[in-house]
Amino acid sequence: MKRTSRHSARTIVALLFLLPFNPGPAASEEAVDFTLPDIHGNMHSLSDFREQWVIVNFWATWCAPCIKEIPELIEVSKLTEPVKPVVIGIDFEEIQTEDLLKFVEAMNMDYLVLRVGGSPLIPFEPLKGLPTTFIVSPDGAIVFRKISSVTKETLIRELEVLADGD
Repeated sequence: MKRTSRHSARTIVALLFLLPFNPGPAASEEAVDFTLPDIHGNMHSLSDFREQWVIVNFWATWCAPCIKEIPELIEVSKLTEPVKPVVIGIDFEEIQTEDLLKFVEAMNMDYLVLRVGGSPLIPFEPLKGLPTTFIVSPDGAIVFRKISSVTKETLIRELEVLADGD
């Protein structure tokens, strides 16, 4: 009995260690969706971008790795090959709108920035850490997840692989 529980604990620890590097949940039959306000109070739904590849990035202004990856996400938002993705940044904190607007402007974030809502965005949440980035397929399935910073190269590579399988 002890051997089984110790083996199970090792397996769980090993899986937790690998979690940041594994793709997200397998594509499901049901498309994921959420509706959140942008930094100007306008509402946007993930389903507004069906038939497009969407990169959803959870971040915060106080998160150094999040800030480091913003230029990478800006570059990805300008891609036209292998696909032209939509980049959505979800500010995962409670911050005054004026402060967030100043931050977004200072960082030249020209992609869509949304404010986190009051309810968890299932199946995206609960998050295991910030930043966390997802790729959502044109049919609305989560096909990639990375906990920790992403690079332009990583996202391009994933989009190439995913778009080829489309």
